[in-house]
Amino acid sequence: MKVAFDADYAYARACGSLAKSFLGERAASLARCSRVAEAWRAVFDEIPPALPEAALAAEMELRLGGRAAAALRSVAGPLVLDTPLFRALSRRREMSYLKRVLAAAAEGASAPPEPSSPGLFPDIRVEAFPDIERMLRNTCYAWIVEAGSLDLPAVKNRLDRQYYRDLWEAVSTMSAALRGSLLPLVRVEAELENVAWALRLKRYYAMDASDIGELLIDLPGADVKAPAIAALGFRSDARSDWREWKWERLVPDLKREGAGAWRLDLRALESAADAYLFRRLLRALHMESDTCVPLYSYFRIKEMEAIAIRGVVEGIKLEAPEEEIAAFASERTGGAA
Repeated sequence: MKVAFDADYAYARACGSLAKSFLGERAASLARCSRVAEAWRAVFDEIPPALPEAALAAEMELRLGGRAAAALRSVAGPLVLDTPLFRALSRRREMSYLKRVLAAAAEGASAPPEPSSPGLFPDIRVEAFPDIERMLRNTCYAWIVEAGSLDLPAVKNRLDRQYYRDLWEAVSTMSAALRGSLLPLVRVEAELENVAWALRLKRYYAMDASDIGELLIDLPGADVKAPAIAALGFRSDARSDWREWKWERLVPDLKREGAGAWRLDLRALESAADAYLFRRLLRALHMESDTCVPLYSYFRIKEMEAIAIRGVVEGIKLEAPEEEIAAFASERTGGAA
């Protein structure tokens, strides 16, 4: 990838930005806000719009949607978003918006949902809503139309898998040195996503391993399914089954309340996976300050920050216990730069 920015300068700015981000304990501190309006002031440092609590939370969700891309533009300049790597990373937001558009069309809505950043998704002709064929014709999402009837859960799953495949392909075209740094980061994220997806599908939908395997991320030349498939064969109440598993270090040794038996805490496993990925990204950010690797890490960390903030806001809106909200935020971003 041709570098269109001063890498050392961008690295310094990224570090400065992360020092002020809502990560770890700073993210957990948002749980002390009793109202969404207080969280708005803390995050955006401005007076919130005069909206009811639910509407304000929805507006905050939209505002947070563009946080990572806006931060990256601020750190590295607008040209960085024109590179294949960051175009592929930005597809996640585009796909997230597309899912909302498709759901609205399926529900018979008269207008599409408001995008977090108007004009950001030029490949989706939103003005053609609710005509999905016109919206997606000749785009990388044309397969949705070609599939015939709209199976929304299947489409959402394929979009998630397409995101990782597109990102993998973008990194695969880069120099050998950058591939050596970035491919492992993409691979570990895909593996951990597969583990979470597989265990959720087994627990909440009672699906068998063969059906689950078809729904997992598949990357050319890299087996990112094996740990998830292996985990499907383990008993959720037998800690010994998880010994020697590739990601055994992430399995929480927690006991069920009021009982001595161990049982897999899926939420805690996912939190441990997020924290592990966060540490990997933070380490990569500091190790190669003269390349685009820190910007990749910075972008993903800012996405994780937005997810943590959204979780806090949702907890505040639902009046969840402060300690639970704080734990959610700090567990997923276990430190700051």
